[in-house]
Amino acid sequence: MKKVVISLAIALLSFSAMAQDDQKVAVFDPSGSVDNSVKEIVREVISSVIVNTGGYSVLERQLIDRVLAESRFQAGGLVDDAQVVEMGKLMGANLAFVTSITAMGSNFFISGKLIDVQTARIERQRTTQTQRGQNDMIDVVQKLVREMFADAPRPAQPTRQQSSPARETTVLPVAGILIADGRNVHQYSKKLTQHEVRHLMVNTDAIRIYNNGISRNRNGNIIIYSGLGLAVVGGMLTAANEQEYGRYGFIVGGAMITTGIIMKSSSKKLVSQSVDMYNRGLEKSAGMELDFGITGNGVGLVLRF
Repeated sequence: MKKVVISLAIALLSFSAMAQDDQKVAVFDPSGSVDNSVKEIVREVISSVIVNTGGYSVLERQLIDRVLAESRFQAGGLVDDAQVVEMGKLMGANLAFVTSITAMGSNFFISGKLIDVQTARIERQRTTQTQRGQNDMIDVVQKLVREMFADAPRPAQPTRQQSSPARETTVLPVAGILIADGRNVHQYSKKLTQHEVRHLMVNTDAIRIYNNGISRNRNGNIIIYSGLGLAVVGGMLTAANEQEYGRYGFIVGGAMITTGIIMKSSSKKLVSQSVDMYNRGLEKSAGMELDFGITGNGVGLVLRF
């Protein structure tokens, strides 16, 4: 399995801080046999229009590309609506925007499709065209997207069960693919606590590497702050005409800060390695294969025997 390096914290948690009414939109790379530069322009124009439309936010491109790479899909190859819905759910999106561009003669024919990830229903679909090499392509695409979002209904939201304030139950995660982003670990679009990660890895070799990564990050922070303290003392000594001791404080403090940064950087690699090891163990466990597929409750992860 490819090394899982997503982080879902980069996008999913930042979006949760926005207004609750905001709908998260996954904008995929356009499909079609045209130059990548054309696809890039169209995708960026679509994203900019959606970002500036009230009530909607766009998932970061880095997040989308990483999920697609881990799921063995290519961003420009998602032409099947079922795949779009499947990937949208993994990203925590409410809506998916899919575009296709076809070059015919001197024209570009552009088709946009807005899919509700929860219901797998196509909410809006529009087609437009523009002459190749003309500067009005941006205006044409902007108009198409604005029309699609002008009267687009709010997608259906999954119902949430309200827990009684008198009794709260802590639900620990069950076995499933983990996604690493730096020192953060996610599962099914949820950021896991260190306790939850250790709960999943407790009987695997991955927990030793994970604990080492977390410990190295903590020690790195201590060393960095200590180095900053020495540097400050060095500055104070220099100001008091104690240049020799001040220089010593700067040198030692700088060395400690550098060491702490290196330790923190290596801690990210260790967490990523532990997640990769854990995921490989899932695939080999009991001769089962973990894959994406259709379950009785919809699209999700499937264990094949």
